[in-house]
Amino acid sequence: MNGGKHKRVLITGGSGFIGKHLVRKFAENNYSVTIFDLQEPDTEYPGFVKGDIFDLENLRKAVENSDAVVHLVGLANAGEAQKDPMKSFRLNVLSLQNVLEACRISGKKKIVFPSSAAVYGITEDLPIKESFPLNPTNIYSWHKMICERMIQAYQKNYGIQYVILRLFNVYGRGHKGVIDVFINKAKKGEIIESFGPYQYRDFVYAGDVAEAMYRAVVYDKAYNRCVNIGSGRGIQIREILEMICEIFPHARWKEVKTEFVMYDSIADVMLAKILLDFNPNSSREFMKRIIEEEMI
Repeated sequence: MNGGKHKRVLITGGSGFIGKHLVRKFAENNYSVTIFDLQEPDTEYPGFVKGDIFDLENLRKAVENSDAVVHLVGLANAGEAQKDPMKSFRLNVLSLQNVLEACRISGKKKIVFPSSAAVYGITEDLPIKESFPLNPTNIYSWHKMICERMIQAYQKNYGIQYVILRLFNVYGRGHKGVIDVFINKAKKGEIIESFGPYQYRDFVYAGDVAEAMYRAVVYDKAYNRCVNIGSGRGIQIREILEMICEIFPHARWKEVKTEFVMYDSIADVMLAKILLDFNPNSSREFMKRIIEEEMI
């Protein structure tokens, strides 16, 4: 570990889903955390700064008073990004450009950035290693790849240190992902439609993602690296649907034919274990318990 060199942490978008987990983690370890967000946290927080990520001067002041920045502002919904590429560019790419500029102007900072497994596209081999070539296939994944390149450019040109975390399928209470869609359908008594129930995906718990981000700030070994963050275990979408049906006996699901290419995505997390001492929850039992909590 770095012995506390980065004790003042700025979290942009810290009032959101991952941010709530992350703020709690830093607070438990006596870090000074500033949340920079337009949205106020659910509970009153003394380190909250109401700010627009596109207001460079206000952002610069917040960055100046921090040692490290975790940048969580972004549009994570790939479908929405595809429908509105300008919104995706603004929230994913332009917001990051402002953060990088604020870091450059304020002096060398460390930035932790959540990228996505989507940058790999469809791979020939599994599990997916960080050394695999990037092959983005939609607007969201292209924008995430652009973000990675921007960060690397600022490191080479201005010395800003970074850790890029390529997140696989995040789940947990409050996350608006595929599991949340399934659960809401089940609660309403609607048939859950699945376009690829036999595909394997790597689902990683939001609390584990926050732990990885925390360690990316605190640990030195991951400097200027791209690191996969997943569970390291593949699970078929069908298994998740069956879990929901076990918990909610009246739930039903059906496969819907699609022209989309089906593919599997499972993370190799060995690098995260080595560099971040990352040990994710990967058991089916743990996942089922989290889903049960969401059903309540």
